[in-house]
Amino acid sequence: MDRGLIKQEAKVALQGNRLMFLLVILVAGALSSVVPPLAVLVSPIIMMGVFLVGKHLLKEKEVQFEPIFAYFKDIEHGFKIFVVSLLVNIFVFVGLILFIVPGIIFALKYSQAAFLMSEDKNLDIMEALKKSGEMMDGYKMDLFIFGLSFIGHFLLGFITFGIYLLYALPYIVLSYHNYYLNLRVARGYDKKVIDA
Repeated sequence: MDRGLIKQEAKVALQGNRLMFLLVILVAGALSSVVPPLAVLVSPIIMMGVFLVGKHLLKEKEVQFEPIFAYFKDIEHGFKIFVVSLLVNIFVFVGLILFIVPGIIFALKYSQAAFLMSEDKNLDIMEALKKSGEMMDGYKMDLFIFGLSFIGHFLLGFITFGIYLLYALPYIVLSYHNYYLNLRVARGYDKKVIDA
């Protein structure tokens, strides 16, 4: 996959929309942490709502707020997203405890599971994990390098005490959303629909 093109498509979609998409991310973050004990349950569901916003932004070049709450309207679907995210976190945590490298491999292998579940409510929880593993077969190093390409943004964020991240975060988040969408195309699930 062309990592540069994936990031370029995100940049194009953010033109004139960066502030609104940042607002979506900040609102989602605030809602996810309002009641700390509930954050574990609510956060993955809201983050997949942000994915819906990002997917629409990539395709239509406009930000809509309503999709943030989409999965709260279908409790069963939202719960499945939560369980998939929880299982991924458990696998990664166990992998990191056993040895750091397996944790990183699990994180990459199952990185697409929540996206897959968010798009298909009929998908079984274990099937989402398996399908993510299949999607990432041969792409784990590619995604790892893709993640490393943002390290400069995070360093600038650290140096500026997080202020720079207010600018960079929409770009980083949308780029990861676009990576998933491009991975679907590369795997033959979809046709290319985003025009840069």
